[in-house]
Amino acid sequence: MKNKVLILFISLIVLSLNVFSQSIDDILKIIEENNPQIQAGEKYLQTKVLEYKSGNLPEGPEIKYGYFPDNSTVSGTKQVFEVSQSFQMPCYYRNQSGYASLKISEEGYEQELLRKNVLFEAKNLLLDYIFLSKKIAIADKRLKFADDIYNAFIIRLEVGDANALEVNKAKLHAMKVKKQERDDRISLLAVTEKLKNINGGKDLVINLEQYPQEQLVEIDSLLFDKFANDPELKLGNKRIESSQKNLKVTKNLQLPKFSLGYGSETVADEQFRGVLVGVSIPLWSSKRALQKAKMEMQYFDLANISLIESKSAETKIAYQQVLSLKENLESYETVLNSVNNEELLQKSLESGEISVIDFFTEMFYIYEIYDDYLQVEKEYYQSLAELYKYRL
Repeated sequence: MKNKVLILFISLIVLSLNVFSQSIDDILKIIEENNPQIQAGEKYLQTKVLEYKSGNLPEGPEIKYGYFPDNSTVSGTKQVFEVSQSFQMPCYYRNQSGYASLKISEEGYEQELLRKNVLFEAKNLLLDYIFLSKKIAIADKRLKFADDIYNAFIIRLEVGDANALEVNKAKLHAMKVKKQERDDRISLLAVTEKLKNINGGKDLVINLEQYPQEQLVEIDSLLFDKFANDPELKLGNKRIESSQKNLKVTKNLQLPKFSLGYGSETVADEQFRGVLVGVSIPLWSSKRALQKAKMEMQYFDLANISLIESKSAETKIAYQQVLSLKENLESYETVLNSVNNEELLQKSLESGEISVIDFFTEMFYIYEIYDDYLQVEKEYYQSLAELYKYRL
């Protein structure tokens, strides 16, 4: 019995440590396992793999049988039997196999893009969760402070040290803080429900308090890493390779198609057997098929050039935005370190250095600055997440 209690106690400690050390990446791994879009995409990828691999082999053999009864000129039954196998030139199957492999790689990058889009949406929601959790934590402190101020003014009113206008001002202040705290909790509940939906309808245990500490690298290093690892850019390159290979396959299809088989014909007591050889020459569709394949290759080449240019421009713009937000964040931190806090304002009010109106005006000013700081902080980490989306 004691051993069971000890094991249970150790398990609870391990579980609590795991929850305490939870990170955004841990939650994203859970979402990746449970998300229906990602699961459906993986199944679709498997079907496309089978589809492309099935086109690499020759069509099955063709079997013919004919039965012709007696007629007026020749006595006896006539029977005809043929079996033949058609095939392309060997170079076709080699190129077709390479083309299928490239198309499978394309589908893989498409699935990777879908996966990253889902995880990026989830990561943004988790950053919203951290933002709202911070707002609620500070709102709880503000609400307690506002209630203490309101109760203090009621006591002062009873002893004749305050008037009804000042009490009403304190009451309105507490009501405004309470409304903000309630709105933030509703927003947090909405974010939690969205995360549950992304997680396939399963509840998530979330214990996040701080943003992930991601370092901003130099723009040149970022561009080099992104161009080497971004699945969208890899997909563009793979489409060019696929179109080039498809042109070769199309050219191979313009070559003669052969068939080889065996045939027999039996009439009454006579039987004939021999080898069948056939050839099929494509004459009518070859020119247009080649034109189409060449135009597709040119299209994907130009589209990839456009994609590279747009990705480069977008990354540079996003990088500058992150730098700007980082600078704003540091400025807010400097201001917050210099402004008076609630306790100092309360002492100034009690000593008569400032009026009640000035007190609440300064309070809302401090609240506004800190709320703006939290907003800029969230935007900074969300912009950073977008910049590093290709790493998910």
